[in-house]
Amino acid sequence: NFSFRQAEHQHKLSARFADVLELIGESLFYAKKQAVADGLEQVSIERQHVLLSLSGKQYRTGQISESFLEDIQEGQILIDTTGHAIGKVNGLTVLEIGDTTFGTPARISATVYAGSNGVVDIEREVELGKAIHSKGVMLLTGYLGHKYAQGFSLAFSANIAMEQSYGHIDGDSASLGEVCVLISAISQIPLKQSIAITGSINQHGQVQSVGGLNEKIEG
Repeated sequence: NFSFRQAEHQHKLSARFADVLELIGESLFYAKKQAVADGLEQVSIERQHVLLSLSGKQYRTGQISESFLEDIQEGQILIDTTGHAIGKVNGLTVLEIGDTTFGTPARISATVYAGSNGVVDIEREVELGKAIHSKGVMLLTGYLGHKYAQGFSLAFSANIAMEQSYGHIDGDSASLGEVCVLISAISQIPLKQSIAITGSINQHGQVQSVGGLNEKIEG
């Protein structure tokens, strides 16, 4: 399971052998410890030893993800998990810090007002959005034009932002959530806040495969 997770595939194992060997080495420590306690001469690695090793690594590297969770619970990071809201939805981000990777929710919001500026990506405007994220927002604009502006031109102004993000944002997996909040803001139809949404969308409205899925589900 560890190797499948490293490969991010249901049917392929990871070729990152160093990580697998490190896990086996840590599991061997727990196996030897139990063998000594039980008075056994032969040492064999069992499932519980591997789980102990994985939980030990999570304990050592999980401080940052736990800090994010505490900030959400204390209300420092604004995430709603009940009710409905217009122009707001929970997205999912994956953070890689050192050798730990974890998912956490992030709120996406949109405001709409009269004008002809089109969709303004606040992350790109302040140079926090990297190229792939900006591409996702541009594809969103292409989808809106393809879907709703075949018979007449669209004339509106909108701002989209990933709230309380203070570092660089990359990847286009927020584009589906951005479509939802934008249509919600335009139509004044509220969105459920009890779910988090992820995935990229193309110009024809098709939702594409999602990366980092295990971490996003846990987040």
